[in-house]
Amino acid sequence: MVLNNPQLHPAVTFSNKVFRKDKEFSRYVRRFRDRAIYPSFTIQPSAFSKYDMDISTLIRNLGWESLFEDQRFTYCPEAVRLFYVNLKRGSGADLYSFKTTVGNLEITVTADLLASELGLPHNGLKAGDDGQFHDYNFDYHHVHNSLVHDIGRYFPNRLDAGRLPDDLRVLHFFITRILLPRSLSSATLLHTTNLWILHHARSGQAISYASLVFCHLVKYGDDNYDGWLPLAPLITQLLGKLGVDLRDKVTLCNVHDDLKAQHVLARLDASVGPRKPVTGSGGEVAALVKALVSAAEVVVDRELTGYSSENLKGKRKIPVTTLTSLSTRLKLLRDGGGASSSSIREEDEAVEESEEFGDISDYDSPPHYPF
Repeated sequence: MVLNNPQLHPAVTFSNKVFRKDKEFSRYVRRFRDRAIYPSFTIQPSAFSKYDMDISTLIRNLGWESLFEDQRFTYCPEAVRLFYVNLKRGSGADLYSFKTTVGNLEITVTADLLASELGLPHNGLKAGDDGQFHDYNFDYHHVHNSLVHDIGRYFPNRLDAGRLPDDLRVLHFFITRILLPRSLSSATLLHTTNLWILHHARSGQAISYASLVFCHLVKYGDDNYDGWLPLAPLITQLLGKLGVDLRDKVTLCNVHDDLKAQHVLARLDASVGPRKPVTGSGGEVAALVKALVSAAEVVVDRELTGYSSENLKGKRKIPVTTLTSLSTRLKLLRDGGGASSSSIREEDEAVEESEEFGDISDYDSPPHYPF
């Protein structure tokens, strides 16, 4: 491996000279040159604590809390595409390594390299694909049956993540959009890798993120896949660590930083969310409303009592029938009866809910991008 070589060709200069064969360059032009890069999301696990979901602990159980402490989002799109187009997995004894070429630098990548160069969590069980999961006696069907449950809805696919409890459904969202991003068309399914992560997050067993990232990257150099290319910031950082000079290259930062917990819960159709009140109908707001009703009742009754006063005849602008009707409604409110009392309780809940969950309009108007 060549490190910090000042003679490296620029990583983003593409021509036939970069590829050993015209066929390789043609494949790059047809399959990779215009490929979109998967966007980044910045939502934190702690954002769900207000809904009694301890996603942070699930992440901590895996040993992955550091992934949300120093997130990087800039990337060089051309270098990322070249990384994928030249990616070839090893075989035999080298099955869990792959090689790629960027510029004149040939890189042999392993999970250990990803962990050492990028600081990716690598403790606990080191497995990244079905074969390695099996080596740890991981039973997909047993784990699947232990995690999913009947939520009273029909799902055409038994592998739909919608059958998970709310907290695991949110963690599944983190897996498929942030930790190991993949096509949205398959992001709702419980693939073996997802269940491997969910199971150990629930059981409290640390597992290697570096091993999972290694096996995840390998899939996207395949011609059978033509979707967004994932983990671009991580790949860009790795290339820089290994000696590819990207300092004068244009880097992008495609980050969706306006995604909120409310949006995710709505997207997942979770049973909790900002529309659910977190307290009863009593409290300071109700007491304040009742006090205001009592005060208003006193004022209206005083107006009615003095309505026939000779000094005020002809000066009243509010009809006596209106005052009488208002007095009746206020008495109903004071006594807690009638439909208006229900309205007060609903408004009370809405105010308390708004204070707890923030701007509910964020929930009503989700971001205008797929997630």
